[in-house]
Amino acid sequence: MPELNWTVHLARRAARRTATLIAMILLGAGVAGVGFGSAALGLLAGVLLVASVAEYLFAVHYKMDGEGISARGLWQRRYMKWSHVRRVIRDDAGVKLSPLPRPSRLEAYRGIYAWFSESNQDEVMAAITYHTSPEAAGGGDRPPVEFIARSPGA
Repeated sequence: MPELNWTVHLARRAARRTATLIAMILLGAGVAGVGFGSAALGLLAGVLLVASVAEYLFAVHYKMDGEGISARGLWQRRYMKWSHVRRVIRDDAGVKLSPLPRPSRLEAYRGIYAWFSESNQDEVMAAITYHTSPEAAGGGDRPPVEFIARSPGA
């Protein structure tokens, strides 16, 4: 299967939400700067707030190839080999590739969540299905991958 690349920029999908978020960041930085009496601390607060929502504000680039999936954002790089994927949880916005064999509180901190672009849901899911199949693994002793579909609000 050929390499699959795509970019998602969540801030462009909701202009009003993005404007509100930027206003809240500026307000928070301003309050911190005035409250602490230091422009430097206000700037630090602003940088920390931007860092906390960087995946939303800045583009994330995804790449799937025969080895695994990678996600590259402004300050974060994540990579996961297909052999480490144990569960695939799909929802309307994207798909979570998890190395955990069953649900856990660690779920939010492990694996990769790949956002779909506006038109690539089927292509992404086909690539994941192919790369996590026993045939793609060379027919080895790879544990089966569980596929889960979640509906909105679940």
